[in-house]
Amino acid sequence: MGRYAFGRPIASFQALKHRMADIYVAIELAKSNCFWGAWALAGNEPDLALAAPAARVAATQAFERRPSEMVQMHGGVGFTWEYDCHLFYRRSKHLAVALGTPAHWREKLVQRLAAKQAA
Repeated sequence: MGRYAFGRPIASFQALKHRMADIYVAIELAKSNCFWGAWALAGNEPDLALAAPAARVAATQAFERRPSEMVQMHGGVGFTWEYDCHLFYRRSKHLAVALGTPAHWREKLVQRLAAKQAA
């Protein structure tokens, strides 16, 4: 079941491919930061104080961006019950509030970097 516009699959449009590539890069960056955080946690590394907020910022930004892009790329049907885009959108907004916004975790990261520089 593919969506078509102007006789072509929607995924074949270059503008959407760029948006999907940006989402992919954000997800890969989040995974990389999460692996760094997991490594620091498993090894009880001193970098954990930096790795944890960096992972949280990257993961939150990727998870907030993806559902809103999904809704936009699916068009008007993206916010209907036919697709799950709206569920992920609401979940990402809830988790950002419940676990801390990217701005909150960015501030923690900046504070820890400044403390590390001062030491």
